[in-house]
Amino acid sequence: MRMPPRGQAALEYLMTYGWAVLVIMIIGVAIWQMGLLESGPAVAGSRGFSSLVPIEWLASSDDSVSLVIQNNAQTLVDVKSISVGVVAGGSGSCEVTSDWSDPYIEDFRPGATNLTTIASASGCTIDGGVGEYYRLNLSIVYRNKASLLDHTSYGLIWGPVE
Repeated sequence: MRMPPRGQAALEYLMTYGWAVLVIMIIGVAIWQMGLLESGPAVAGSRGFSSLVPIEWLASSDDSVSLVIQNNAQTLVDVKSISVGVVAGGSGSCEVTSDWSDPYIEDFRPGATNLTTIASASGCTIDGGVGEYYRLNLSIVYRNKASLLDHTSYGLIWGPVE
């Protein structure tokens, strides 16, 4: 019996197992991108935001959202509105707002923090009880007092309902 050349045997081995490895990698990437490998909402987190940043937040089972916001803009700002839109774990959007003549938070100093509570009466509902997962869009509209330009600090916050 004649044996195939060693180069041909190695190539046949790579072709056979290479396709199998490629298929397994494609399936693994698809499962990862669908989010099935995430461990879940064990801890709160955030993503995005520019100059005004939430440093702590709490979504309650009574549909209220409390936020501690820090000014990292390095200048005085006036906050016009804070809007929360429910992405997961509920529905609707809620907001605290004002006009520029009477800002919601006036003369917000650099490095300072402010506690804001958006009550359940403002239109959003967070489904589920304590420990359920929520994901919220957060939008903070503010005016830089030095330049008089309007900006929006936008991002996501998530965690378990408390």
